[in-house]
Amino acid sequence: MQIFDYIVVGLGTAGSATCMTLARRGSKVFGIDTYRPPHTMGSHHGVTRSVRRAYLEGTSYVPMAMKSWELWRKLEVDSGRKLLVDTGNLTIGPSDCPAIDGFLRSAQVYDIPYVRMTAREIQKRWPQIRPADNFIGGLEKEAGIVFPDLCIRALLAEAEKAGATLLFNSSVEKMIEKDGAVTVYCNGESYVASRLLVAAGGWTAKLLDLPDSIIVPQRVPVHWFGVGNDQSYSLGKFPVNFWQIPVENDKGNHLKYRELYSLPTMAGGQKVKVAFHNGLESCNPDQLDRNVSENEVLEIKNMLSHYLPNLQHRPVSSEVCMYTMTADGDFYLGKKPGSRNIFAATLAGHGFKFAPVLGEILADLLTETNPEFDLQLFSPTRFTTAL
Repeated sequence: MQIFDYIVVGLGTAGSATCMTLARRGSKVFGIDTYRPPHTMGSHHGVTRSVRRAYLEGTSYVPMAMKSWELWRKLEVDSGRKLLVDTGNLTIGPSDCPAIDGFLRSAQVYDIPYVRMTAREIQKRWPQIRPADNFIGGLEKEAGIVFPDLCIRALLAEAEKAGATLLFNSSVEKMIEKDGAVTVYCNGESYVASRLLVAAGGWTAKLLDLPDSIIVPQRVPVHWFGVGNDQSYSLGKFPVNFWQIPVENDKGNHLKYRELYSLPTMAGGQKVKVAFHNGLESCNPDQLDRNVSENEVLEIKNMLSHYLPNLQHRPVSSEVCMYTMTADGDFYLGKKPGSRNIFAATLAGHGFKFAPVLGEILADLLTETNPEFDLQLFSPTRFTTAL
């Protein structure tokens, strides 16, 4: 038996940052992952993720997003790695859609520099982008892109530097909460701590024995369209862009809007990243179909033909990752209802940009320190009627 102050199960986005923060605060921390992060089995992998602060999901996220930006910059200094690059972030949709409304409210309330643009202004500035005539755009001028694989490596390296013990390629067999402690069994060994955080992405609900309706893994096809030496899609000439597009026939999915995003090519790269953000299929992470079908490629190409038409006929390669969604699309951060010592983190498909601040928030919760932020929106107790 090995004894620690805290155990973290899952060393992706939230888990790696929490291990680092706890270890830096002087705690004895044990982190475990079924694979060796960064890996392709969850939600944190890939070349790029967008970072924004004028947050369309709601103003509750904005203070966290602003602090996270500062902490990414600090992690760059600490690790000696370039993790965050500046670029514009453009939200596009009808003037009355939730994305535009959320963007504008966030920018105005928190005095975030932005530009409101008409469809004509968008197309004049970026001819690659073809919004419908009734669409408008909100351009956050000081946004950015982070590099997930590099970021995870940096977080884990800093965690180990601060004294955390990390175990890779090992799966949790069972967890037992008893007498004010939690015991985790793995590979014939047992590990004991006063508090446990489960941040295991698509496997979180299973490990916590939560109803399927609360935390739902979703299968996400992601596509890269080759643009060769066409510099019009490169960083600085093509913004990160997020679309909320009205749905006329949702084929039974009950969607009012289809959400689409694309990211520019980076230095030395020749591919634009494009994916749908919603309208996704639930999945079993242990039986995930990682093959992208021809129909899925045709679906994204059809959407591009309307809004990013020059990408439609470019060469495409695709792969599958996962979102771990909550029932309402907001984070799940805090103590598992009915438990005294087990905590959980689920990020609902839009959490990577928050990684370093989530490390601080979750470390605060585990150590019974009052967090800097209002976390009521993310409390697991909001789902207690489903238990």
